[in-house]
Amino acid sequence: MTPLVKKYFLKLPHASDDDKTPDLERVLAGLRREGLDVVSVPVSVIRKISSTLRENDFEVTATVCMADKPELIDVEPVQPTLRSRSTGIAVDLGTTNIVCSLVDINTGESLAGASETNPQTAIGEDILARIHHCLKPGGLEELRLAAVGAINDIAGRLADKAGIPASGISCACISGNTTMAHLFLGLDPYNICRAPYVPAANRFGMFRAKDLGLNIMPEAPVVVLPNVGSYVGGDVLAGILASGMAERDGISILVDVGTNAEIIVGNRDWLVACAGAAGPALEGGVVNSGMRAAPGAIDRIKIDENHEPSFSVIGDIPPAGMCGSALIDLLSELFRTGLIDGRGKFIPGRTERVVNTEGGPAYKVTENIVFTEKDIENLIRTKAAMYTALTVIISEIGITFSDIESFFVAGTFGEYIAADKAVSIGMLPDIPINKFKLLGNSSLKGAVMALLDLKAVEQIEKIASMITYKELNASAEFMSLYRAAMFLPHTDASLFPSTYKS
Repeated sequence: MTPLVKKYFLKLPHASDDDKTPDLERVLAGLRREGLDVVSVPVSVIRKISSTLRENDFEVTATVCMADKPELIDVEPVQPTLRSRSTGIAVDLGTTNIVCSLVDINTGESLAGASETNPQTAIGEDILARIHHCLKPGGLEELRLAAVGAINDIAGRLADKAGIPASGISCACISGNTTMAHLFLGLDPYNICRAPYVPAANRFGMFRAKDLGLNIMPEAPVVVLPNVGSYVGGDVLAGILASGMAERDGISILVDVGTNAEIIVGNRDWLVACAGAAGPALEGGVVNSGMRAAPGAIDRIKIDENHEPSFSVIGDIPPAGMCGSALIDLLSELFRTGLIDGRGKFIPGRTERVVNTEGGPAYKVTENIVFTEKDIENLIRTKAAMYTALTVIISEIGITFSDIESFFVAGTFGEYIAADKAVSIGMLPDIPINKFKLLGNSSLKGAVMALLDLKAVEQIEKIASMITYKELNASAEFMSLYRAAMFLPHTDASLFPSTYKS
């Protein structure tokens, strides 16, 4: 593997009357002795070479960007924590959350990780609101600075944890959807959401940290993963890379559920993508007691034979709400135990846990957390949209669910979900459970892979060129199939035989 950058410890001969080699050439000669022929050096690095050599007795660490043609991007004092360690930061720039991982790009070891709510949410919770905000004077720059500031804040904290200065982080990879990439780069996103839905750019190439406002090594290379039009961004491409589905002969499905849901079907020869709004109910956007998968969120829940709940909470603290995996669990358990019917309506007289609220009948999980019929309706809409999208896309391709060898589930949804519960409510197809693979944050995993190996960056570019986008709303059968899926698990019980096993 060839990582994005490499560090070289150089013990160089001192300048003298007998050796008047210029300082830059002295460093480049030292790199050649290491087997590396550097072809370019930024002026900012040339300016610091002379003083750095003399202040450090001609023993320095040289950092080289390995992309395309090797470039010397820094010469710094030898530091014990940096002498043999090259660090890079991978960033999942999500609509709702920003998640970062600091990695040793020589070994792939994760040194530290952290996340925080994307500060852009204070300006607009959803993508469309942020795009509209960009129409205001200074709006785009405000959003750009918010994202950059958050990344800098996280990078500083991760560097502290690893015992290095932030300036010791020598490369970065940014993975996000099309709009988030535009906002990060300060590109006008106006046309992304308007016909004919044309981004400012799909391929971004490589930037320098100082040009983007990132407070890491100034000349550090920053890869912003490409997108495929308005609806398939670098986060999806990173997920495809992380899953390995584009390297397999067999057909796989990748479902990435965040604020939106993206579905990819294919193999090494072809890839088809579609996207839709299946995520809000799972992030708490339209469920009364819903919340993001964060400390205080119930992530697992069961109902016993007495209709009493038991659950686990992220962070082992008092529960504040339920995240998507718990909502799926709860809907499945309410149906399994006969507390609701196939329409999602509570059956009267079964348990005192079902109480009347201002929002109608509701199952009481705790004194402060209830799950109402309206919540159930919204969640059924979400699961119906997901299943219908899956059904339409495989139908248009000309395959069936039985042709799927692996079903990858990504995003926060794919970190906590119990696949069997999602199947039991008709959200995911009824295929053998061992075919489901939970990837977790595949956007971040793909970004890490891009830091560790330049071939991964090339592979993402190849993946981007393979994708065909399908517009599901153009399907005449979508709405009829959607209505059929508005039932637990489905109006056609034969599609979910495992749910009805005795």
